[in-house]
Formats: sequence, structure tokens, C-alpha cells
Amino acid sequence: MRSVSDAVWMADANEAAREGRLYRLVDPSESPDWALSGGARQRATLIRHPLLAQTPAQRLYLERMDQRRAAALASQLDHQRAERGAGLLGPVPLCGWLISHHASTSIATYLGRQLKQMTPEGKPALLRFYDPRVLEHLPRILERWQLSALLGPIDRWVYLDTEMKLRALDPHGEVRRLGGLKPSAEQWRAIQRIGQINRCRELYRTLPGSAGLSAAPANSVDALLVAAHDLGLRDRADVATFVLHGLITRIDFHRHPIMQTLLGRLGGRLNYIGLSNQLSDADWEAISNMGEMT
Repeated sequence: MRSVSDAVWMADANEAAREGRLYRLVDPSESPDWALSGGARQRATLIRHPLLAQTPAQRLYLERMDQRRAAALASQLDHQRAERGAGLLGPVPLCGWLISHHASTSIATYLGRQLKQMTPEGKPALLRFYDPRVLEHLPRILERWQLSALLGPIDRWVYLDTEMKLRALDPHGEVRRLGGLKPSAEQWRAIQRIGQINRCRELYRTLPGSAGLSAAPANSVDALLVAAHDLGLRDRADVATFVLHGLITRIDFHRHPIMQTLLGRLGGRLNYIGLSNQLSDADWEAISNMGEMT
């Protein structure tokens, strides 16, 4: 995955549109204003959900973009940045722009099949890879061949990430893969944490004096979530508070002797939030300023 400037993407999109290879993918399920009807729905290609019963108005759809529509991308980007800038947790109807030489029906059929994945236990599960807030995480979780298999006929997927920067995902190396992902148990656990990561990053973003999402990178949040789980934290509020403490102080804050003593007292009616509220400002300063714990 790589960053791409607006100007470079406009040029690439215009060329792809001229060659008939540019599409946009939309999820209207929670954004009725993006739902199609009448002739517009007939011209688009709907994607059938393999696990959920949806009306035609709720289905993901692909639209081919001609040069006229590609020329309006700049205003569309501005609108999306303004609309999504309010937070990470609201609906994201515009999933991104896809470049492919395949017909929209072939793309839709393939992507629809990939929505349903099998867990290592052999159970069907929904993979919402079309959501940019999920797609953004997949390159660090999946192997390159898995990304290639996931996106199959897609040559490039361009989308706005959670910091409103354009990202381009070119999933294929020398060999294009097709078929299932066959994720490992560890990969599934990482995928299942994506929602928690986004919620924790949003909580951090809204803190007074927050340095913004760039100071809460997904890798750091994920590492803190794993640490919280390993320490026995299960309550969502406790876990979120633990993550915020790590982002505000340091990622290995829980290894400080003060924190080790606190964590050793967990159990019964003593939860993480209650115990951490007992720490003084001097305690937190000591935790924040500790040397590297080895």
C-alpha cells in the first residue's frame, strides 16, 4: 500500500476512465442518500451479499466512471473529507475507486464471494474488506498472496484512509492469485481486532489536547489491545482505558513496577478503571518517564 497525491490520482483516474477501466464501489446500506433507483440502479452492478438478506437499495454496487465523472473527482474528494472528518465510526458509503480491465459483472461476482470467508474453525464469517476502515489494516495482517487472492480481478484499489489521505493498494505481484484467503488463527484474531482498533483511535482523537490519529498508529493500538488481553482484561471500557493510557504515556507502560503492582490487584470487584483512578499524578509521571523496560 502506498500514499498517492490527489494530482497523481486524478491523472491516473482520467486515463483509466478513458480506457473504460475505472469503477467506484459504494455501500448504501447505512446511507440511504447513496441508494440507487430506477435507471441508475439498472446501469450499476449490484453485489449480492452471501450472508445477509438485503434489498436492492441496500446492496453494494459498482458504477463505471467515464471521463466526465472522473473529472469531478476533485470535488468528490473534498466532499468526502469534509463529511468523514467528523470521526471514524460513522457510515462510509464511498468505499473507493477500482481499476480493472474486467467487466463489472465479473468483478461484482468475485467480490461478493470474497465477503464470505471461512474461519480456521471452518465457520462462515463476514469480511468487510470493502470498508476503507477495514481495508486499511489488511496489508499488515495478510500475506501478499492473500491480498492478491482477496481482490482477484482488481488491479488497483484507491481510497481515503482514516486520516483522509489517499491510499493506493496494488495487490498483485508477479503472479495474480484467485480463490480463498485461508487465514491463520492469528490472522483472524488480528482481523477481529480491527473494530476495536478504530474505536480506540476514535476515543484518542476526541481527547482534549489529543495529537490526532497520527499519534495513535494502528500498530501501537493493536499491540496495546494484545497486551490488555494477555493481562486478562475483557471489559470493553477497561480495555479502551488501558489502550488510552498506553497512547498517552508509552506503549510499554504496563511493564512499569507501579503498573505491575496495580495489575496484580485485578480481580473480583477491582477493575482496571477503578484501580488506575487511584494512581497519583506523580505515579503517572514516573510511568511516562521510565527508561526502556527490557
